[in-house]
Amino acid sequence: MTTTGEDHARALTGPWWWARRRSAVLDGALALVSAVECAAEGIPFAREAGIPASVGIVFGLITGSVLLVRRKWPIAVVLVSIAVTPAEMGFLMGVVGLYTLAAAELPRRIIGALAGMSLLGTAVVTFVRVRQDIARGDLTLGDWFVPFAAVTTALGLTAPPVLLGLYVGARRRLMESLRERADSLERELQLLAERAEERAEWARNEERTRIAREMHDVVAHRVSLMVVHAAALQAVARKDPEKAVRNAALVGDMGRQALTELREMLGVLRA
Repeated sequence: MTTTGEDHARALTGPWWWARRRSAVLDGALALVSAVECAAEGIPFAREAGIPASVGIVFGLITGSVLLVRRKWPIAVVLVSIAVTPAEMGFLMGVVGLYTLAAAELPRRIIGALAGMSLLGTAVVTFVRVRQDIARGDLTLGDWFVPFAAVTTALGLTAPPVLLGLYVGARRRLMESLRERADSLERELQLLAERAEERAEWARNEERTRIAREMHDVVAHRVSLMVVHAAALQAVARKDPEKAVRNAALVGDMGRQALTELREMLGVLRA
């Protein structure tokens, strides 16, 4: 396994669907904050709906806790946040859910559709709420403020998390692509190194074979000359002793030259 692959494997140390423990801790903290927020917002919702406040609190706790599964099921988190938008709860869940949805490996049409639904739901709820406040006299602004507030609030709660999520998702995919390319390059370099080693070994074997062949030819030539001179020495030993002595010295010189050349060739082979 490559170095980057080992680092990536060591990073997968989290429980369940989390890649790392700190990711699980972060999602748990976000879910806790979201649950507390939804529980607090569930009290006025229960008052307006005419149900006990405890029911609203429990409903808010359950709803806000959905943020715990944002990495596993981001679509479900966004759908829940859209569903509770009329109750004016789950703002943190909606923002974090949209960010997670945009950063996930999902088709752009799904991201766009859910982001549009969240934008429309937030705009409608804000429009109705601001209009009710103006009708009650809580706000003294003109009618122009109603659509302005609706559009501004909807864009402020939808566009930033979606854009940030798209950026983070694109950057994450780029880093994964670079990691894969680095792994591929490392494998190619290892393969090239192995091939280079094989070629070097083949070249060494070829050079050894060539040197051995040359050594054989040289030694065989020297030995053949020694055999010829030895035969001549045998023929002239009785007739011409002086010539026999010269031939014997020549045979000795040839033998020493053959041994010297043999030592040189063996030294080259050892090197």
